[in-house]
Amino acid sequence: MYGVEPRGCDSLARSLAAGRPVAVTPAPTIADGLRPSCVGELPFAVLRDRLRAVVRVDDDEIAAAFRLLLLELKVLAEPSGAAGLAGALRLATDATLRSLGSGGTRRLTAAERLPAAAGARPPTIGVVLTGGNVEPELVARLTATARIEEEVAVA
Repeated sequence: MYGVEPRGCDSLARSLAAGRPVAVTPAPTIADGLRPSCVGELPFAVLRDRLRAVVRVDDDEIAAAFRLLLLELKVLAEPSGAAGLAGALRLATDATLRSLGSGGTRRLTAAERLPAAAGARPPTIGVVLTGGNVEPELVARLTATARIEEEVAVA
């Protein structure tokens, strides 16, 4: 199981590295539901021994996942919910991951990679999608970006 946090709002990753809840000053993000200043005691206690790693995603990745959900899958989830999909997409396509708490980038270890035998079907991945609590203006802004990209591609 992996955790996902927006870059700059990484209290969970820093807390796991420190072995105790650590407060952060959350950065601005479209995933406002993932902006706690400190991971709670109960979530920390539950996750500390269960997470394989924490994936940090940026707003562009969250916005792309939001558009994929809405425009292709016809699922409206708030950006905080789309962050989980952004993290899964990153894990599926990227061989690097921010190490817990260090802020540096390192290669995934074999134990952290998504397990798949050579030539085997990729593993089934579950993503928890939460909330539809998203402002109509944000939906319009995020989907307008997709429309502009389509127009440029066609031109």
